[in-house]
Amino acid sequence: MKENLARVLTEWQETWTPDLIKRDFDPSLIPEMPRKVVTFAGCRRTGKTYLMFQLINELAKRVPRDRIFYVNFEDERLEKNVSTLTELIPTIEELFGGSGEIYLFLDEIQNVDEWDSWVRRIHDSGKARLFLSGSSSKLSSREIPTSLRGRALTFEVFPLSFREFLKFKGFEVPERVEFSSKKPRLLNLLREYVLYGGFPEVVLAEDPRVKRLIVTDYFNTIIALDVVERYSLRNPEELRAFIRLALNSEYISLSKMERTLKSLGYRISRATLSNYLRYLNECYFLFPVEVYSPKVRLRIGHPKKLYFVDNSFLTFLSVKFSENLGRLMENTLFLELRRRGKEVNYILGEKWEVDFALPDEETLIQVSYSLNDPETIRRELRAIKAARRETGWKKAYIINWDVEKEIDGIRLIPLWRFLLEDY
Repeated sequence: MKENLARVLTEWQETWTPDLIKRDFDPSLIPEMPRKVVTFAGCRRTGKTYLMFQLINELAKRVPRDRIFYVNFEDERLEKNVSTLTELIPTIEELFGGSGEIYLFLDEIQNVDEWDSWVRRIHDSGKARLFLSGSSSKLSSREIPTSLRGRALTFEVFPLSFREFLKFKGFEVPERVEFSSKKPRLLNLLREYVLYGGFPEVVLAEDPRVKRLIVTDYFNTIIALDVVERYSLRNPEELRAFIRLALNSEYISLSKMERTLKSLGYRISRATLSNYLRYLNECYFLFPVEVYSPKVRLRIGHPKKLYFVDNSFLTFLSVKFSENLGRLMENTLFLELRRRGKEVNYILGEKWEVDFALPDEETLIQVSYSLNDPETIRRELRAIKAARRETGWKKAYIINWDVEKEIDGIRLIPLWRFLLEDY
């Protein structure tokens, strides 16, 4: 075990970080004092590792390289048990000696049994500064183990934002987009972003056929490693049937899903479906969103709306939504709201629905691809106005492709502007 660990550490010092395009992350968000365990949680392939490399390069400007170490716990040479972690610092000291604080960047640490106990011990001892990543919400601020509460600072990592996407494409946003000759190119890139999402490797692939192959591989890997293997599922085909239905559903009702799957020949319970939904949420593959209501019974009783970690899954794996730009725009906007740390619900009336309700900011947001049809504008305005009367909230937006104006105190905002500016 120790030989393999030594080999991994030595290889890291010899190879260091690869070339990378920087993400929009401000290192000053990580305080020097008080010292915190820093965790990065998010779906597989969203760029957590490269964000750690970005931080490593910043750190190396003021800390000797032989005090900075990166270990990926998906390396098959490493045993996934706490003994490997226990040997980590002694092996570093034996191999590299030196003095000063050690900085440890530990990738996919949730693969190691009892990792949280070791992390707490090392953090409390002051022997090392710890930066952890994992494709599980177990590392998020909502679910981090009790032993680390108050000791950890969590950042959720999502696929590229639109601004990061444009950086990866080498496109510089003009100061006044609406008057710029670059606007057609911007809208063309926006369409690509909405269709194919923000996984970095997918963004850099030019051929849609290659994009499809990459996304399919991501999907199979997420399901195999982050759900089937992690939770020791005995019937992966049953899970895949559930996911196929979810990808083609705007809402999810477990009782309805149970009836549908049983009609297809699957012997499945509602409790099992509830577990599947939780597992997929925990690995950041999908996000169930509750209806907004001050009554807990109504929040629990209504179907949940479903959003996915990247539009590419809807484009390549969904039959119903693959060419539905309105649905893809809505998923894009949900991810941006989550990226900005917003609490998100939807809101429902007797004859109307508004896509997003942000309770903390008393804001309503409706999404509609095209507002060229007067009846479409009237319908969306009716829903927003009804929701304003219901909630008493005044701030309201209708996000659309490229119309910008204000009607009755409701702002119509182009999607590109909302994604590039703060609201």
